Amino acid sequence: MKIFFSCLLLSVISYVAYAQQQPWSEEGEIEDAEVIIEKDREIELPKANRNFERVPPLPVQKPQIDVSYRFVDLTPQLPDVTPQIRVLKVKEPPLPKLYGNYAKAGIANYITPYLELFVNNTRSKDYSYGLHFRHLSSRLGPVDQGNSGNSDTRLMLNGKYFAKNHTFSAEAGAERERYHYYGYAPSLELDRDSIRQNFTIGHFRAGLQKSRANAPVAYAMNVSFDRISDRFGATENQLGLDLKAGFKISDQLSLNIESETYLMGWQRYSFAAPEASSSISRNLVKFKPYFRYKTSEGNAGLEATAGFNIAYENDTILNGNRLHFYPNLWFTYYLGQQVRLYAGVDGDIQKTSWLDLTRENPYLSSDVGLAHTNRVFAFHGGLRGRVSSILGFHAGLQAGSYKNLYFFANSARDSTRFDVLYDTDNTFLLNLFGEINISSSERLKSALRADYYVYTTNEVAEPWHRPSFQLSLLADYMLYEKIIFNAELMVLTGIEGLNQASNTQRKLDSVADLSFKTDYLFSDRFSAFLQLKNIFAQNYERYLNYPSRGIMVMLGATYSF
Repeated sequence: MKIFFSCLLLSVISYVAYAQQQPWSEEGEIEDAEVIIEKDREIELPKANRNFERVPPLPVQKPQIDVSYRFVDLTPQLPDVTPQIRVLKVKEPPLPKLYGNYAKAGIANYITPYLELFVNNTRSKDYSYGLHFRHLSSRLGPVDQGNSGNSDTRLMLNGKYFAKNHTFSAEAGAERERYHYYGYAPSLELDRDSIRQNFTIGHFRAGLQKSRANAPVAYAMNVSFDRISDRFGATENQLGLDLKAGFKISDQLSLNIESETYLMGWQRYSFAAPEASSSISRNLVKFKPYFRYKTSEGNAGLEATAGFNIAYENDTILNGNRLHFYPNLWFTYYLGQQVRLYAGVDGDIQKTSWLDLTRENPYLSSDVGLAHTNRVFAFHGGLRGRVSSILGFHAGLQAGSYKNLYFFANSARDSTRFDVLYDTDNTFLLNLFGEINISSSERLKSALRADYYVYTTNEVAEPWHRPSFQLSLLADYMLYEKIIFNAELMVLTGIEGLNQASNTQRKLDSVADLSFKTDYLFSDRFSAFLQLKNIFAQNYERYLNYPSRGIMVMLGATYSF
């Protein structure tokens, strides 16, 4: 094929060269020529030999090279990098301003002015202090106008200092109370000053408490001093010291100690023979150690308390030793996170002082006898818990034997004053109670409690001036964040009164005292209120011959600053 194409190429070149050498006709005419084309002519070319053998590769010599490896640990020394990063913070909103001072004032019928003032510091992590002043008086009363008036004025100062691991507290105050012995016969005409009684009371408290959380040893100690004197010269001084300490032995077991000491001096005034007035020293010391065991953390499992109570007192009324020993056993079993069942037995000496008795009955005589109440043995049992976040309950009973349980009776020397009668023999007391609490967020809060009492006395004929049934109701409701409603109800039934001067007894009418109060909030700092007391307008007698005032209506306002 190569030879063929080469010859063909040479022929063409020769032909072209020859053609160029021929002369051109002057006239430019094309000569006649004959071209023969053979269609069926075949051109046969010889077959070319093909070589199918591979070309052998050339020999290659591989070099012999020894390769060695070496690993080197590289620790680069880089300079410290201090990135300049600016953290974006959300600006904290300013703390709302607190008003630690609060004033409240009002006026009611019976010529009753009312003023109350609270002064307190605001935010501080190191200390707190406050002042409380209160005055409430009624010039007129239910019997002979001014002959049954009363007043109550008190001033209290308090402060706390929060150290790293301890809290120090102190409190001091003074009170002035005025009453009239208006339980005389309606036909008598008496001078107001001759039946007036004044109580002057002073208080002081100082305390130290370990405030470190989860400490193996916890304790609190308080020292107190109280003094009360009346218009006739009767005086009582009371110095008290109480201590509570707890030692954590393990996560389940702890040892606890409670101790109370009271040193009291009582100077009584004798109306029959003022020169025969005498002074009595009364001491009471109580020491109660006990172990507390809990099977699990939180409100679950079983909790048990086991120990004893030792008490010493020196004014027993002819009916026992001065040194007393009592058991102290309590068991609490959690049926769930919100419900627990409890039971226990114990005994104790219940402190009785003239100050305590006048708080309960301000119409006492100034020469009453004083004796502590001996709770020889008492059983406690009940069920307590919450059905839901709204409804809670508590029901149970207390049954015990008491010595020197006190009762009130009109004095044989002056029926307008009351004596204290003691049942020196065993008195059996049974108390059945039930309580329901309702709390719905911040709008509704209420508590209803009912108590039923059964007394079995020996040396005293009846449980004078002690009710057999007591019902109390407290309820608060807020409407539209502007109006606050408050209601209180107290019901007492089964009260028996004894007049020793006439040797007569009388069952007092049931007591039903309903109070209602509403506050309207004009702002966070100013509000006005309307209060109604004894809405049923009953002149009921809580104590024999002492009727209460009828309905009282008070208007007032409050202001925070």
